[in-house]
Amino acid sequence: MPEPKKPTGFRGRWAWVDLASRTVRVEPADPGYGRDYVGGRGLQARLLADHLEKTGPLEDPLSPQNRIVVGSAALNDTAVPTAGRGSCSFVGTMARSPVPAAWVPGHKPVYGLVTHSSSGGLFPNMLKRAGFDQLIIDGRADRPVRLEVVDGELRIVDAEDGLFETAQGRRVPRKASEITDFLASRIKGGSTLTVGPAGWNLVDFACLTADYHRNFGRGGAGAIFGSKNLVAVTAYGKDPVAYDDAEAFKRFGQEIDKLVRASVDDPNRTASFRPTTGTTWWLDRAFNGRYLGVKGGYLPWHNFDEGAFDPADYDRVSTDAFLAISGKHSVCNKCRHIFCTRSAKVETGPYAGAGVRPEFETIALWINCCILDRDAIFHLNDLCNELGVDTMTFGSVMAGAMELSEKGFLSGFGSRLRFGDAAEMVQALKDIAYAANGLGRLLGHHSDRVIAEVAASAPSTALADIVYCTTTAYGGLGYAGISPKAFPGMFTAYGTSNRGRGDHTYAWTIQAEEGGLKDARDLAAYVAEGQAGKALVDSLGLCDFFTADITAEPFLSLYRALTGIAYTPGSLKECGRRIYALERRMNNLQGRDRTYDSFVPAKLKVPLGHGAHQGRAVDETFYNSVLDAYYDAWGWSNTGSVV
Repeated sequence: MPEPKKPTGFRGRWAWVDLASRTVRVEPADPGYGRDYVGGRGLQARLLADHLEKTGPLEDPLSPQNRIVVGSAALNDTAVPTAGRGSCSFVGTMARSPVPAAWVPGHKPVYGLVTHSSSGGLFPNMLKRAGFDQLIIDGRADRPVRLEVVDGELRIVDAEDGLFETAQGRRVPRKASEITDFLASRIKGGSTLTVGPAGWNLVDFACLTADYHRNFGRGGAGAIFGSKNLVAVTAYGKDPVAYDDAEAFKRFGQEIDKLVRASVDDPNRTASFRPTTGTTWWLDRAFNGRYLGVKGGYLPWHNFDEGAFDPADYDRVSTDAFLAISGKHSVCNKCRHIFCTRSAKVETGPYAGAGVRPEFETIALWINCCILDRDAIFHLNDLCNELGVDTMTFGSVMAGAMELSEKGFLSGFGSRLRFGDAAEMVQALKDIAYAANGLGRLLGHHSDRVIAEVAASAPSTALADIVYCTTTAYGGLGYAGISPKAFPGMFTAYGTSNRGRGDHTYAWTIQAEEGGLKDARDLAAYVAEGQAGKALVDSLGLCDFFTADITAEPFLSLYRALTGIAYTPGSLKECGRRIYALERRMNNLQGRDRTYDSFVPAKLKVPLGHGAHQGRAVDETFYNSVLDAYYDAWGWSNTGSVV
């Protein structure tokens, strides 16, 4: 008999890890899943759905029944620009509201949403070189463990004492860089993905950190690792990618390379800014309309109260301010041309140190806390990476906590948080990650639990005021760095993202809305199309900043030369819709419907008082008309259920 054909593009191997029984089962990948769900995010959604369809709703994401899947896609580790993004999927801990909430009309329990997180760096490609497309991790170990994935083999190993320290009376993993260095001495050349103290202490917005500063950030992946007693995964391998037609792949790859390069070289394309500014160019665009913008006025300020503030204050945290501390590029494996990440260094003062430049969303959400100390923002970013805390959610949580504290609602928890106080924000970050005190333990929970605990210590008449401060109420993930009040289409993207309310990555409308897009049906269609397209980008292992058209030639021919899978523009787009709808259907199972989507925090109904978008707020009536059109665009019921 002839030997079976070697998988091309994909590794063709999945590892099923049961931490409870300490067993590993390696099986061939399902080629039908690879065709219908593409890879990465889509494939992982299918693997989560297979699990949830058997078990029913997962009421506690921190239970051993939660599955977490880590892996890559066919394009990973090839010469395609930006083909270095890995995927991590699970039922998230932050976007949940499991118990009755009096502040939500018609509240229905939401038990945690199917969540995908993306990370670059080296780890995703190294995991592929080590011989596996996906690690499917179930159960909970009875003692701390780590995984070694080396040259086609996977082992469950007891976590060494040297990976831990005692902090605030608790035995917790060391900082991410220390764990990475420790395991680098064990597995030469390996790449490590690790939990931080925050994840071990089950902080609901804890992340996983790879390669020192690359993160599976949003949703709580770090808490899932912590709940499973899983400290780290280290991968090492040298197995190269196999091609269905290597010569054709090289030829089409050169065409793709020229297209991406041309977009970076075009000063009228936003890709041209990235090698210098990374994502920080959005700071100026959101504040004053620079970098091909229109008029700005939508950079969040004072817990989303405003989108504008004193320009002299802004200069301290502008795009140029962060360029001033930027150094050499520090890019993801296989990145070419885009080069958005750069090192950074603060030379003097209390926040002196070396690391990487923070991203736009991180900076914007800390400006939303009225932090105007650039060096403190740099330091907080580095500390989040070390402690395993998602920077964006931390910013949303801090803005709410600062307002609660200034209004006296956190006095019983010992809070000294105030808008603009960077030192107290640094201390709060440490308190949360290490569960160091009452305030740290409180703020490490998902927001509905925070509201309930704060309300329990306040007069019953204060409930509405407490909720007003908390834009992450009712299972919110946390709004991103574009004011939710300024753009109805972006608010729709925020409200309907599968990862949870407030997420910006699944659809992006700003350029279109600045260009005049405003009709309800047009906005709905634009958001839905963007969500399906982003599902494909994540499933292909590409960066959001990949500029070639993935549904046209020469990309389709390149993918066929890599994998042997032939898509048409229509069939590939249908995969994106299939993936997004599957995630939505699982979220329906977890309790999500229109009640969740249509919730508008009270603060966001108050108009902006200053700036280019003065007078704008979320119009609930218009938003619900966009929701009607959005569900229609997807073919779902008017209650938001996949049919």
